[in-house]
Amino acid sequence: MKLIHYISTRYSLYTILLAILSVPLFYLLVQRIMMYNLDESLGYQKNWIQKKLETGPPEDFTSYNNSVIIVPTKDTVVRDSFYNKDIFIPDDDEMVKHRVLESVIGVNGVYYSLQIQKSMLEDMDLVQSISALQFVFILFLLAGLFLINRNLSRNILRPFQDTLRKLADYRVDKHQTPQFERTAIQEFGELNRSLDALLLRNATLYKAQKEFTENAAHETQTPLAIIQSKLDLLLQTRVNGEQAGLIEELTISIRKLQKLNRTLLLLTKIENNQFPETESIDIKTVVMHTADQFADMVTEKQIQLETGPMETCRVEANGPLIDILVSNLFSNAFRHSTSGGTIRMSLTQHTFTVSNTTSGSALNGEQIFQRFQKQSMDSRSMGLGLEICKQICELYGHQLQYRFLEQQHYFSVSFLSAS
Repeated sequence: MKLIHYISTRYSLYTILLAILSVPLFYLLVQRIMMYNLDESLGYQKNWIQKKLETGPPEDFTSYNNSVIIVPTKDTVVRDSFYNKDIFIPDDDEMVKHRVLESVIGVNGVYYSLQIQKSMLEDMDLVQSISALQFVFILFLLAGLFLINRNLSRNILRPFQDTLRKLADYRVDKHQTPQFERTAIQEFGELNRSLDALLLRNATLYKAQKEFTENAAHETQTPLAIIQSKLDLLLQTRVNGEQAGLIEELTISIRKLQKLNRTLLLLTKIENNQFPETESIDIKTVVMHTADQFADMVTEKQIQLETGPMETCRVEANGPLIDILVSNLFSNAFRHSTSGGTIRMSLTQHTFTVSNTTSGSALNGEQIFQRFQKQSMDSRSMGLGLEICKQICELYGHQLQYRFLEQQHYFSVSFLSAS
């Protein structure tokens, strides 16, 4: 939800709640005030009639529509009673609500039953009119809030939206620092200045890491190559069996170190996004090419290679990285398969899956994608293959998942942007 919509929703809910509560409360309050004024007016009229009865008979107070009725009574208890009553008005041909005062009054030792009726129609119309005006006022208030919030979204929040748009397009490897729009809002200005400083630090760190990667690739590989070359020359000289064994062990270690160095440098490059070149890649072609590369090894280990559905799947990515992704998944399946086992590959429009049978148990799903977490006893494994697969998938927004079902390991890659 956008910020302006979030704020507008809160304002609107508060205003609607206020309207729901205030309109009936306002109506009841005005009605109570009206009743109080009616009762007070009826009380004044009763006192006036009582004074007039001291000088004249009750017949002198005959009123239109019998709004005042005075008759002698045997009741000697002086009292007042107020209530509402619907009375039919012939001229209007309708029932009209009246406020009625019934009272017993004593005048010169004679007691009279007094009834005074007063129409509430005009007062009720006034209350309803005032309530309707209040309701219309609240509607105008809601409309005003909507227009003000829309104006805020278009004008005041425009620099903030410009900042979000430029941050979404920013790439540290492009060496282009975005220029944020100037704004009169203090908070947005501070945000832009903080982002400028943050992006500058990131660009500096990226440059330092890239230089380190390039220097490490050059400075480390050269000494290792020299050592490997010297060991090869040493093997060509006269050495005894014990020395030849030591040299061979050193050669194996050097080669493993060279492979580890290349793998770590590859991980560093992936994490630093140093593979900006992308192209449209046919995953089916990559999968079939990888299967051909492992064909001899699969045959030698007596593993049956099965191919499931192979649909067309194309993604935008760096070609060598996709080759490494598919190759590492296949190599992992090959390493965890026992002799006589089965490796199965399948490809749908959005998902590539590699599975292999095993006599062991499920792998640790929380650790298999972590660096240097070896899940096999193979001395050639460095525990970096699945870590590289994970980093490649995260680079392009794909999902890498592991499942264990019916003594089979399943690794699947969901290409979310596949076409």
